[in-house]
Amino acid sequence: MTPRPLPLLAAALLGAAVSAAPQSSRPVPSPVRVAWRDVATVHGPLRTLGISEASFDAYVGGVAADNVRRVREGDLDHLVYYLLQSGRITRAPAIEPALSARRLVESLAPVRRAAFLRGDPAASPPLTRDVADRIEALLRAVAAPRGDARLRYFGSLLDSAFADPRTRAAAVGTEYLRVMRFVYQKEFVAQRDASPAAAVAELYRKRGLSTDTAVEAGYVVHLGLGVLKALEPSRRVRRVLIVGPGLDLAPRTALDDDAAPESYQPWAVMDAIVTLGLGTLDDLEIVAADINPRVVAHLKRAPEHPPLLRLATSLRQSPTLALSPEYVDYVERFGAAIAALPPGPARDLGNGERGKTVSVSSPAGRALRAAPLDVVTERLPGERFDLVVATNILPYFDDPQLTLALANITSMLLPGGAFLHNEQRPVLGDITATLGVPLQQSRHAVIATVTGAKAPLYDSVFLHVRRLQ
Repeated sequence: MTPRPLPLLAAALLGAAVSAAPQSSRPVPSPVRVAWRDVATVHGPLRTLGISEASFDAYVGGVAADNVRRVREGDLDHLVYYLLQSGRITRAPAIEPALSARRLVESLAPVRRAAFLRGDPAASPPLTRDVADRIEALLRAVAAPRGDARLRYFGSLLDSAFADPRTRAAAVGTEYLRVMRFVYQKEFVAQRDASPAAAVAELYRKRGLSTDTAVEAGYVVHLGLGVLKALEPSRRVRRVLIVGPGLDLAPRTALDDDAAPESYQPWAVMDAIVTLGLGTLDDLEIVAADINPRVVAHLKRAPEHPPLLRLATSLRQSPTLALSPEYVDYVERFGAAIAALPPGPARDLGNGERGKTVSVSSPAGRALRAAPLDVVTERLPGERFDLVVATNILPYFDDPQLTLALANITSMLLPGGAFLHNEQRPVLGDITATLGVPLQQSRHAVIATVTGAKAPLYDSVFLHVRRLQ
């Protein structure tokens, strides 16, 4: 059920966050591990969740270690989606991941199928010939990437994850089976649950940490910032923290081999801030902080080498899917505030997608910095921001992890500063109220309508503001 938007609150309830002018040349400090004394405000909720002062350090250390594993699994998820869909590594027809998962799992007898879905290695089926051929094609392609950014990325990943070339094909095959197990559980098993959304959410709290990013996430942040501007026209945003900006490596569907991997959210947030009159490129500083070191390394190149963004909607217009006029208008307008030259209008890319190219300007590039951060177990010492944006990352955290992440975010938010996210769990509102960052407003935007669907495709954005005292 789509929640109802909250009524607009008086602008007087929102205190303007005031920060010093950014110093773009100043390096971002290294993150520090959070300690029990740092999270005093949420000691009560943490104890209720079974975490005490005596167990805190061990718990945080365990989460940090597990997140290293989840980052690795997230990278390997993208590797599997890439090898199934890429037209660069072979001329063989692309394999849609959900269909591949269904074919694989439903070929098994019921008892073996149940064991495979439980993760029993002995129940793993053999690879089909087309998947095995694509794995071999991938390994040949990464050996001679010929300037292809994705192949270089995945080649580096394979070298670090599976050092022995002799066992690499088998190891990738094992990862394919793991990923297909998750996809089948999400797309088919969870959909038969009494509460499909809750079943999918539970899967996400255990899966690898994805680097996925898309234009749609920028759209809801733009809406949230528009609400912030409407509530307080005089507000100014100078320092921004984006938690988990991501990198568009290989989505589960609609891989675009022709576009180089890119991180869109920092540019979308920057464009929205300037377009809405909340700030200017001259005094704006955005810190993009990600748990994945490959994402951080990519973003650190932006100040010296501003990217050429090839934007495309991840949803494809068709006779059965219609993009909302408001979303189409956002795509049309995107990029004017950050482009070196005025970007042209969005156009039909020939496959139902809408897209455009934006060449990021040097001033925009200089406004961005990047830093490593595991927001559950770490914070950036001494850093305070007017705005924190965290979309599409909070669903990966269970309730104790979510509590710590929100405590760390609050520690980096100036009094009166704004926090935007799109996580709908009710417990989040309870945690942020305890931390003094209550919910002020929400917006729910239709992105597309689908013929015959029970409800339109939509996303939400929630606006919190930290109390002044």
